[in-house]
Amino acid sequence: MNRTPSAAELRRAKTPRNDPDRSISSESTEKLLMEIRDLLRRRVGSDEGPRDEDDKEMGMKDDWMLAAAVLNRICAVTFTAILVGGTMAFFVLFAVHP
Repeated sequence: MNRTPSAAELRRAKTPRNDPDRSISSESTEKLLMEIRDLLRRRVGSDEGPRDEDDKEMGMKDDWMLAAAVLNRICAVTFTAILVGGTMAFFVLFAVHP
């Protein structure tokens, strides 16, 4: 009866523990990982440009929101003054005129 070796047994058979190629592959793996790290660092550094633009846009948006709040407050005070003044004028005219 022939037994089929499992996948783990095949992997162990292909990569012996004292294989000099294993240390070479480890070194090449380290080299690749360092290159990936460098690429990621460059990418993070290049992403700072759009982030600065987003900060500028948010600052501009905040400025416009402040201007809108000031204009809103001016309109609210003007509306209240006209409403109170008109109501008082109405009652004064109503009280004076028989």
